[in-house]
Amino acid sequence: MLAHGANPDAMSEDDYRLVMVAINDGFIGNKQVLNSIGSLTAGVFNYIRAQNQQPYKLQNVIGLAYDYIYAPLTEEQKRNDVNNKLLAFISMMPDSHKNLTNVKN
Repeated sequence: MLAHGANPDAMSEDDYRLVMVAINDGFIGNKQVLNSIGSLTAGVFNYIRAQNQQPYKLQNVIGLAYDYIYAPLTEEQKRNDVNNKLLAFISMMPDSHKNLTNVKN
């Protein structure tokens, strides 16, 4: 906007926020590229890591950019995620569909 002679003081807060997000997107780069390169790097690190070490995750590789790409979960979303993972684990049991018919969320 400054290159076209616009007055930066006349810019609204919403427009300024949109410009800042666009600048941050440009600085960080394309999200898909960062995600792909981070996943490949984590795969390589996991391939060469020792057996007794914890596996690398995308979050370990790209650091702060992870929170930028994937917004942190709310407390309710975390509780629902735990419930869904537990339900998925239990549903792997043979004949689990008979036992889970009366379960409510």
